[in-house]
Amino acid sequence: MKIDGQQPKVPVHDKNVHKDKTAISVGNKKSTNLEKTDTKQFSVSKIREKITAEPDINMERVKALKAKIKSGEYQVDTKKLAGNLLKNSLLEDL
Repeated sequence: MKIDGQQPKVPVHDKNVHKDKTAISVGNKKSTNLEKTDTKQFSVSKIREKITAEPDINMERVKALKAKIKSGEYQVDTKKLAGNLLKNSLLEDL
């Protein structure tokens, strides 16, 4: 087999591969991949805005736990704690 640096011939049904891929014809209306990307980007940015609007820390839960600790009501389930520590350490090793 001789390799001379030429590109392989494109089959007849694939000749449109090298044309502009951004325009997709739908009936008489043309839609571009750019418009689809903008829509996806808009959705992602909306989701991101909602996430950043929410606090990272549930302050109500923190206050409740602090009150339980202060009053001596908070009990640690040592078996559950140990199990979760082992589970997390095993998952980190994967």
